[in-house]
Order: sequence, then structure tokens, then C-alpha cells
Amino acid sequence: MVDPGWPLCVVDEEDEDRLVAVYRQIYLDEYVHADVRDWAGRRVRFHAPNFWHAFSEASNYRLSAGVHDVPLSLKRLQRIRWIKLALSGDGVQIEVLAQTRQDNRGRMKRRRSLIVLDNRYVVVLEPSDEDGFAFVFITAFPANQSYLDRIRRGATVMERRGRA
Repeated sequence: MVDPGWPLCVVDEEDEDRLVAVYRQIYLDEYVHADVRDWAGRRVRFHAPNFWHAFSEASNYRLSAGVHDVPLSLKRLQRIRWIKLALSGDGVQIEVLAQTRQDNRGRMKRRRSLIVLDNRYVVVLEPSDEDGFAFVFITAFPANQSYLDRIRRGATVMERRGRA
């Protein structure tokens, strides 16, 4: 993974429950209870219960079918503040992809993935039906090149931003 110079959010806490509580509070303070917008000024809604999905992961994404078996991922938690950096679009190269994916009930849902090419970081949003919000945050994660290629298959590039 390429280092964009974005700092990790490392919490110095050995007790797992307290560690999770600190990261959850960061999520609540900086995302759920904050006015978060993307580079075009569009508001992004963050739901408190989504913390558990956003910062968990599958130990083997190729075989997981979207099921997360790692309850909380330190790799994802330490990048919690990268979400805002990615949404701001400042100084990084981004591809915005539109996808249609099946949800767990078999319904087709539109998704929008922002891939920060500089560090292979992905932020996944869905269009919001809620007044005043353009998008709802789903998850964010660092990805290897093969996973980025998988995301791109069947997706349409909606926008490219940043360095050419």
C-alpha cells in the first residue's frame, strides 16, 4: 500500500473493551454527531449502529460472500480519520465508481465507492433517502490491488478527481 502521509489513529489502550469504546467515541463525535460533507459540499450521514459493520471485516473476502467474521479490525479502526480525508478529496487522486449490488434481502441497491488511488483506500456510500443528506456511509477499508480490480468490475467510473 502506498503511504499518502495520512496518520494512523493509534489508541494506546491494552484493554479491548476500552480500546473499542475510544474508537466508537471518535466515530460518534467526528462522524455521527458532526456535519460531514464531501468535496462538493454534499452531506454524508453516519449512523451510530453502523460502527460495528464499518470496522469489522472478513478474514477471507474471496470466500466470505460479504459476511464479516472478524468483529472489529484494528487495521480499519486505525484508519478511522481517513474517511474524512478521503471525502474531502484534498491532495489525492480519487476514482468515484457507481455500482449496483444485491443486498442481504436480494434487492438491488445503488452504491458509490470512492477509491483513493494514492493509498488504495475505499469509502463506500449509498444514496440517501433522508432529507438533507446526499449519501449514507456504509464502510471504509484499505484494499489490495486485486480487490480494487474486483470492485471496478461491473462498476462505472462517475468521476475522477485530483492529480492526472
